[in-house]
Amino acid sequence: MSNRPTLQFPAPSGHPVRSSRRAWRTAAVALLSTLVLLLPIVMYLLLHDGDRETPAPGDAAPTPATATSPPSTTRPPAGAPNGRISLTTLGNSTVEIPAWPADNLQGPSGRVHFRDGAVQIPQTGTAPAHRPPKGMELVILAVTYGDVDRDGADETVAEIGCLTEGGSKQIVAFDRNAAGRIVTMGRVVATTGEIRDIDTGSTRIGTSGTVTTRVGDYQVCCGDETPQVWQHRGYRWQGARFHQVAGPTRMTANPALTETSVAAGSIVLGPVVDGYRYGTLTVTVRHGWGTRPANLAIEFFPGSGLERAGSSWPPVTTPPTSPGFVVAVAPPPARGTASHTFAVRRPATVTGRTLELEVYGTTAASVRLAESNPWNNGVTVPIRAVD
Repeated sequence: MSNRPTLQFPAPSGHPVRSSRRAWRTAAVALLSTLVLLLPIVMYLLLHDGDRETPAPGDAAPTPATATSPPSTTRPPAGAPNGRISLTTLGNSTVEIPAWPADNLQGPSGRVHFRDGAVQIPQTGTAPAHRPPKGMELVILAVTYGDVDRDGADETVAEIGCLTEGGSKQIVAFDRNAAGRIVTMGRVVATTGEIRDIDTGSTRIGTSGTVTTRVGDYQVCCGDETPQVWQHRGYRWQGARFHQVAGPTRMTANPALTETSVAAGSIVLGPVVDGYRYGTLTVTVRHGWGTRPANLAIEFFPGSGLERAGSSWPPVTTPPTSPGFVVAVAPPPARGTASHTFAVRRPATVTGRTLELEVYGTTAASVRLAESNPWNNGVTVPIRAVD
């Protein structure tokens, strides 16, 4: 029921997401060093948040805090639980975290225990190619308060990040039940689809219970100067979940940004003919949103020994720093698809099970467009031989 400033943690990584998958791998080592330096600062702020309250049974008792956001002076009505949970209490509790979107960085969900506002995520092996990897840390980035279910008492709305120098974010509403335990009402909004970033600290709750936050179409990182489109969108608790009730429902086209995805069938190589096996590969590219590329490139990484066959291939270039080669093809129509078929061959003595390829779009001036979702513009193609 207030428009007070959001209480906010500094993000431990200090940076938003990189615009390519390869950049994430490079950033991970630097991030670990940064976290060590920032941990004392984060712990200090956690212990000095701006809300005092009487903890419910089982909650960590909040430390006396500097009043950066004044506590509520209105008692909740009889029968309505007080869902105003301090940053310190929430950051040292076990809470239910909604599942993370499949098209962004992955993190733990379900019952998760936070300590000092964070959860370290175990790193087990390497993420599969062309799939969103695991984050390194789950962090409560900010909280704000207001009566989102209009029962006369405040609830707590928190921004939670699954981060590796940026990453997935979601806004989640928490309340207390009649026994005083913290319960999760539901997710307000998350970074999925056309929403790729949430402006930390931007969330406000109006007197009508509408949760308003600022969402963006791209996350920048590490010197990336790609322009972003930002929108304010409002969400309200209706029935058993949050629904959007205000603001745009689609992102305005960003001239520096596109969203392309790629799919491909398997390559079936036939019987040996003059020392080679021959086959074809069909690649389908989809334009999802953002600017439609003026030109489209498909980059092949033929580590399996595949070669181009026939004379119908489009123009081919070989980047000086790439182990593969690039072909230029016509882009799909806006929010549509286009398919391209390529003839290939492989020496009968060579074996290999996969081919990697990636797609990207450029402007008419051959400037490469940033990808809104960096996890779906590549594919691993299976290869098999038949006689």
